[in-house]
Amino acid sequence: MVKGKRMKILVVDDDKDMREMIYSFLTYRGFYVETVQDGAHCLAALEKKSYDMLITDVYMPRMDGFELLDKIDQKNYNLLILAMTGLPSEAMIEKLIKKGAYDCLVKPFPLDHLITTIEKCVEQSGSVSSKSVSM
Repeated sequence: MVKGKRMKILVVDDDKDMREMIYSFLTYRGFYVETVQDGAHCLAALEKKSYDMLITDVYMPRMDGFELLDKIDQKNYNLLILAMTGLPSEAMIEKLIKKGAYDCLVKPFPLDHLITTIEKCVEQSGSVSSKSVSM
């Protein structure tokens, strides 16, 4: 990513209200955000455009977050990934991290926690300039 360029985030969640809330919050904070309702639509969006980060729900119809992460790994998309779920377990979170997610946010989460997690993910990966994530 070019230094100073806005970070591009794709949000995947079957819950329309959750997608819209994250979209509004991250857009207000200066990110470029697009949303889709499931894993199949996510893969279609990734074929058309590149993103810096994917924020995905775990449990969705058509294709869940686990299958989505497998397909993303097979296609070698260069993405930072955050998962989110309302039904967490320690084993599930470990599985998501093994599949490439940086972390798993437990719904409902404070939106400021989302920003903090994005910052930590970017910092740890070193793949996006800190200027593009500064709030």
